Amino acid sequence: MALSTQYISFYVSPFGEKSVTDELNAFLRSHRIVNVEKRLIDGERGTGWVFLVEYGIDGGKSASNSTQRIDYREVLNEAEYALFEKLRNLRKDIAEKTGIPVYAVFTNDQLAVMIKKPPKTSKDMLSIAGIGESRVKQYGEAFLKIFEEEQAHDEKV
Repeated sequence: MALSTQYISFYVSPFGEKSVTDELNAFLRSHRIVNVEKRLIDGERGTGWVFLVEYGIDGGKSASNSTQRIDYREVLNEAEYALFEKLRNLRKDIAEKTGIPVYAVFTNDQLAVMIKKPPKTSKDMLSIAGIGESRVKQYGEAFLKIFEEEQAHDEKV
């Protein structure tokens, strides 16, 4: 399932404009959010917060197709699926420790892409659709370590 990344920005004044915050909150609830950047600015409209929201749209998929679940045991071979499970367990541990949903760390689709084309560097991770600098900084090192361990294990075998 390929995601097309889109961006939208919202300006929120500290002096009210409840309609803007309501619009922002409604947008966040109704879209597949990849990342949100928040900046305090002092510009033409005065001082306020600018939110840059990165969100994904399923590339050309209909709504019924986008809700279908993928059985990764059918998509990945046995060794790949074992690695997929390791990555999912790491993702679950990170999510529990940080109090966020597992998909906010990385989605199953992103993990599957990592397995098919294992990243060696943070830059490699940034090439995966929907993964931005923020997530790579927060979680990338732990995932890259697993790929390094797998590569070392494969070289011994």
